[in-house]
Amino acid sequence: MNNLVFVPPLASRLLVGYKHQGAYFLAHEKQRVGKMKTLAAPLQLSGLGSRSKTERSDAQIFEWRVAGIALCVFVGYYLGAKVGFALTFHPHPVSVLWPPNSILLAALLLMPKRTWWLLLLAAFAAHWLVQLQSNVPPRMIFCWFISNSCEAFIGAGSIRFLIGSPVRLDRLRNVAIFCLCGVFLGPFLSSFLDSAFVAMNHWGEGRYWEIWRIRFTSNVLAALTVAAFIVTWATGGIDSLRQLSRRRLLEGICLLLGLITISFVLFNGMVPEKDSALLYVPLPFLLWAAVRFGSQGATAAISAVAFLAILGVANGYGPFSEKSAEQNALSVQVFLIFMSMPLLFLAAIIEERDKAEEASRERDERIGLAAESANLALWTIDFLRHESWMSDKGRELFGFAAIEPLSRELFLSRVHPEDREAVDAAIESARAGSQSFEIEYRLLRPDGETRWLISRGRYVRDDRGRVRELVGVAIDITEQVEAGLQLRLQREEMARMSRVSSMGELTASLAHELNQPLTAIASNAAAGRRFLAQGPPETKMFEELLADVAADAQRAGQIIHGIHHFVRKSEGIRRPINLNEIVREVLRLLHSDLLGRGTAVETELAPNLPVVDANPVHLQQVLLNLLMNSLEAMQSTPAAKRRIVISTTCQANSSVAVSVRDYGNGLPADDVDKVFSHFYSTKPNGMGMGLTIVRSIVEAHGGKLSAENVEGGARFFFRLPVAGKSDMREVA
Repeated sequence: MNNLVFVPPLASRLLVGYKHQGAYFLAHEKQRVGKMKTLAAPLQLSGLGSRSKTERSDAQIFEWRVAGIALCVFVGYYLGAKVGFALTFHPHPVSVLWPPNSILLAALLLMPKRTWWLLLLAAFAAHWLVQLQSNVPPRMIFCWFISNSCEAFIGAGSIRFLIGSPVRLDRLRNVAIFCLCGVFLGPFLSSFLDSAFVAMNHWGEGRYWEIWRIRFTSNVLAALTVAAFIVTWATGGIDSLRQLSRRRLLEGICLLLGLITISFVLFNGMVPEKDSALLYVPLPFLLWAAVRFGSQGATAAISAVAFLAILGVANGYGPFSEKSAEQNALSVQVFLIFMSMPLLFLAAIIEERDKAEEASRERDERIGLAAESANLALWTIDFLRHESWMSDKGRELFGFAAIEPLSRELFLSRVHPEDREAVDAAIESARAGSQSFEIEYRLLRPDGETRWLISRGRYVRDDRGRVRELVGVAIDITEQVEAGLQLRLQREEMARMSRVSSMGELTASLAHELNQPLTAIASNAAAGRRFLAQGPPETKMFEELLADVAADAQRAGQIIHGIHHFVRKSEGIRRPINLNEIVREVLRLLHSDLLGRGTAVETELAPNLPVVDANPVHLQQVLLNLLMNSLEAMQSTPAAKRRIVISTTCQANSSVAVSVRDYGNGLPADDVDKVFSHFYSTKPNGMGMGLTIVRSIVEAHGGKLSAENVEGGARFFFRLPVAGKSDMREVA
């Protein structure tokens, strides 16, 4: 119980001292955050003159705000002490409900620690004033203020340490800490000191433990009713009232009026029989307040019931007025304490659940928006609760109804029949091995449309190892797949056009190749005609003549068939191929052109070369393009030095390399890879697409094309991976 003499000189000194100290703390705070370089004088307001207008405005707001709160503490403590004295059961010097300690506790919980000294000063002034008016000796006044402030310090310090700031009673953990530290620990420890002061000063007639018990229950009840009410309403209660709709506001008013009416009738002698069963009558209203209005509604309802119950006991009415004053006080204290605590916990649980649901809804909305923006489908399946959820985008994509529960069978029913087995196997493997799965598949929608998806998912297990939940996401990649298909078709068309262009450049060589078998056929036909003109020919000689004609015709057909395969618009089929055969076939195709350009070709073909899995027409195009580039690079090279070296090697039995080396002008020294760039060409009439297409073909086969400058020319080489063991074979 706190007091202070309230006379004008002391009040004026207190106000001036407060203003000086407030300026000091503001200056100290500004220095702490680096917003000012010099510190104002600790006890002079003139130190604020060097600040900017904004800083001076902030300082004034800080001063008036803290001054207003300190004044509220003074008034609240003073009035609370008056109420406490009114509820004191003599001859014991302890009140049934002592609000001042709880008011100070609430103020310390709500305000920054740097202002606690000012709050204690305001509380001490009120304590001194009210205690002197009650004829309490000065020594007892100081002793009671020490015990009261210790209770507030213990409670506020431990709560702020465990919860931090701000202190809100809207979570179960926070309410538990508040009840443990502020409601029980502070009163429990300070009651020993308070009872010792009473016994030491011989104030009152009660025994030590009797005073301790009355003081402890009194302060526990005050903390549950007064402190909890102030904290909850100061940390958002006023704002929550402004946000209530008219309907909810009307509901709250009806609830409060009903609770006050029931409590007043019950605890103030308007019920003819004093039956303890009637104490349950306010319970529905209390639950209503906790469930519908959270911690603010619960603390307001608890305070209203506590005030009316204690008022009835003080006037000798209600269910707690049949025994002695001391027993009646204990009964109402126990009743209100055990009524208040469950309601506070219930309100905190409901409020925490509501906030969690609201946060979950906001998270789902944000995730849903992000999923829609990224064309994602999200889903979760809780196997223990038998609950499932899928985003709106996902249900639209899969063609599921809005309330249709998800299941593995339902999901697989939407997968394309050709992909269903692979998808089911991937999911089952992830379930059995507690791993994530990722698979690309086709989705067959109910309207017949086919979409390409990539699904990723993970099974979540509980502590016992049971599958608890499946979470997953599906990405619609139909547009990417179609774009990739179009790109592949375009590349194939460009490759075909490149082959046609190459064949155009080889027209003379091809004409020469065809001219040989056709000339031989014509010669053999003329010889046969002469043999017939001379008379009946020898059968054996005529058969040999016809065999030569057939062989030459077959050779011409093979040449034309090879050209047709080379330039036709076909995707082709990959098969095991020996690169030595590709080299020989391309050299046969270029035989006449090589002779016409006076270029010698040397081959260094590795024996026992492993096969590669490739499209033979595409590899012919690669080698043909590289050889044509070598021929053109040696146009200015003397005929005696025109030479091309083609070699094949096997590297570590994992890849096969083909090298084409010429003795021409070489590659750009500054950037060799420049020759692979789009539309880059060293030829006057070149398009700059040949080597780009060649590189894309090699990379499509899983290989790599490179180039380098060597002494007297350049070398192009590419590597292709060896085919699988099932396709391996050796060629001499």
